[in-house]
Amino acid sequence: MTAFLISAADLKARLGETDLVILDVRANLKDPLAGRAAFAAGHIPGARQADMREDVSGPCTGTNGRNPFPTMERFTERMRALGVNQRSEVVVYDDGPCNFACRLWFTFRMAGFENVRVLDGGLKAWTAVDGPMSDVVEEVAVGDMVAGAPLERVFTIEEVLANQADPKYALIDARGHGRYLGQNETLDRVGGHIPGAMSRPSSQNLGEDGVFKSPEVLKAEFEAVFARRPGMPIVNTCGSGVTACCNHLSMKMAGFEPLGVYIGSFSEWVSDPARPVSTTED
Repeated sequence: MTAFLISAADLKARLGETDLVILDVRANLKDPLAGRAAFAAGHIPGARQADMREDVSGPCTGTNGRNPFPTMERFTERMRALGVNQRSEVVVYDDGPCNFACRLWFTFRMAGFENVRVLDGGLKAWTAVDGPMSDVVEEVAVGDMVAGAPLERVFTIEEVLANQADPKYALIDARGHGRYLGQNETLDRVGGHIPGAMSRPSSQNLGEDGVFKSPEVLKAEFEAVFARRPGMPIVNTCGSGVTACCNHLSMKMAGFEPLGVYIGSFSEWVSDPARPVSTTED
């Protein structure tokens, strides 16, 4: 277990502990009902379902991206309904790439809640250690979680626009490299990336076994990316503020301190056709 991750074996050994709250945030960007269906079919015993659209994101306006950031009032209300207390030890998981889990992790930290970890390798890692599954949905008592001082920072479209005119930080794009180059775009109105953003797919944070690479390996790999903008602080971005959070967590694992995440990301950026788009390596 690290400050940000918990292994499947460690979680298995701790099932049933009083203050442990396990949140299942499996989701599919193309099917908003997929997470609920997956949870109903089977989940880690005692887990509660955290819906990506209803619990982790705010309302979409058509110009603020596909998965806007919620207000902390909305988020803490949703987490209290899932039984999260100030003293809770929260573990979040998804199917395995850990992108949705990292977004929920980041949102907890924006609420000033530090005792939250991502299940390393997600449900696939859980299955690999013969972790039990259940279809029982347990009743939970309303929790007492309240928002505190943010531990992370969300960047706004206004800040990213200002950075285009006067670059003070570097953007790292966590989407697959093909989408970064504008190829095979199926989610956004146009393909490409925010001009100046560099590519680092979040999938590269995981090893062949589906768990996160070691901090030492991540450090070397990120340094190779950062070298293209030497000395510049980092802001993470992606398509809708999900995979960017995986890069953000991975950078922190590696000992870096990225400035934050542009949650609106490319889906918000291209909601205005006047904003420029790049389809080349930047």
